[in-house]
Amino acid sequence: ILYDLSKQYGPIMFLRFGSLPCVVVSSSDMAKEFLKTHDLVFANRPSSAAGEHIAYNYKNLGMSPYGPYWRHMRKICVMELLSAKRIESFRYIREEELLLAVRSVWEKSSK
Repeated sequence: ILYDLSKQYGPIMFLRFGSLPCVVVSSSDMAKEFLKTHDLVFANRPSSAAGEHIAYNYKNLGMSPYGPYWRHMRKICVMELLSAKRIESFRYIREEELLLAVRSVWEKSSK
């Protein structure tokens, strides 16, 4: 449906899903422009019960509004969780999970 709408209305569309405003970008060039050049304009998330209750009053990195707290948390994540050394330290877990997934697919395909 979104593909058909983008052909009719262009690569950037403003839609409303109920009361929630939503910008849909369906071109890779426009998405790059949107996310690189105008990122701060669209950085915040709408308020929601999930952000308040599940994300500990918006303290979760994925739900917190852009600002000093978000920048600080992102810096910690990049330095402590997403460094090459840290990612390599979890290699055995990724390998084990991959093996379990392949085994599950194999077992279900042989039924």
